[in-house]
Amino acid sequence: MSTRGTNFFDRWMAEHLPGVGTNDPAALSALTDQAMEAAHREGIEVAEIYEEVGSVFEAIAKAMQHREASLADEKVHDLLAARLAREARITEEQAGDLIERFGTDWDSLLNEAHFLKELEGRLGQE
Repeated sequence: MSTRGTNFFDRWMAEHLPGVGTNDPAALSALTDQAMEAAHREGIEVAEIYEEVGSVFEAIAKAMQHREASLADEKVHDLLAARLAREARITEEQAGDLIERFGTDWDSLLNEAHFLKELEGRLGQE
């Protein structure tokens, strides 16, 4: 793929995919058509994009799957942080930090959260 084709396709996906919330093949096909029409309007030959990507449809579908997995991971992280904050009586920011540092094992998170709360209590007494 030419640098011009790569840059166009990456930019197009960054501008158009975040607002799309579907993996419906018909919708992905429409997105593929839109991308190719936009490339044509900018004077970029479809061959410049197909050389590296092969299937624009598949590239868009993979990008959507990756995005949905990332959004799901983020949602799970947020839900877990909220639960940990509630149960351990720490802030959601502290809970999020603990999840980032120690992973998602619930018992470990509770232990660390209680340790943090106890440490804050001791520091507050001094």
